[in-house]
Amino acid sequence: MAFDKVVEAQGWSITNQNSSARLTMGNSAGGTFTSKPNPLKGTLVWDDCFYVLQGVSVAGGATGGSYTVTLETDAVVGYTGLPIAASGVIGPLTKQTVLLSNLHQSPGSPLPTHLNIVQTATGGGIWFTCEMVAKQYRGTLATPGLNTSERIIQGNLVRGASFAGGKFVSGKGFVADETVSLTGNSASDLGMRRMRLYDRAFYWVVGGNSRSGSHDISILGKAPASGVTFIIASTTGTSAGTGLTAATRVSALGSLLFGASPNPTAIIWDTIAAGGVSDARVVVLAKTGRGSLAKS
Repeated sequence: MAFDKVVEAQGWSITNQNSSARLTMGNSAGGTFTSKPNPLKGTLVWDDCFYVLQGVSVAGGATGGSYTVTLETDAVVGYTGLPIAASGVIGPLTKQTVLLSNLHQSPGSPLPTHLNIVQTATGGGIWFTCEMVAKQYRGTLATPGLNTSERIIQGNLVRGASFAGGKFVSGKGFVADETVSLTGNSASDLGMRRMRLYDRAFYWVVGGNSRSGSHDISILGKAPASGVTFIIASTTGTSAGTGLTAATRVSALGSLLFGASPNPTAIIWDTIAAGGVSDARVVVLAKTGRGSLAKS
């Protein structure tokens, strides 16, 4: 029996799933789904968490089907389908064990609520179990948590459209390069300025119904001594334009600090290919402890 207080559980068991499906926690056999309680319920943020697919196989031999698997959360207030971790393309030649890549480049994870299986080519069903190991600590905030009894910040850093009580007077959203200060009148840092360093912070960008062109989004923080800003999280992957596109409504921002985050100060919206995004939001879920210092 382990001494550490860790949740170790199987979240999903998938047997011969031969179509796309978005499933809550549970088991699916031949397209028949049976739900079960979420073993990670009880906290919005797990400080350390990883997901692994075991027993992966796809029917149909060399001409079998292909799939992608993405873990998502519906637990952030006001949002559904925020991606957490994902596989590459899974096919008949994929190994039996697949580690899901953390899309935030973080050791932690928001509470997973859904498994999104997308069939990218027909030819045969897919089998696997999704297993998880997770650990969490109690957070500390200088202010009450937002929309939760937990000491966790969640919500919109910026929402690029006009709405009651909003920061923007125009409904056009983002149509060009723009830098939005989180300490000015265009957006809000949701009180994150009251803590200097967050142990785990997850950022997403979400587009509205109208999306064209391609766009990258970055979160900035400040260096402690010089005050010079630098990127702490970004949608940019191996090439520009990997964030929001006409085909992509939600994109996770990968942490350049591998999970930790200084308090954010600004957002850079970078239009790579001409186009606009209506009602765009940049969303955050953040948690931290107060920390401790050794006596000198």
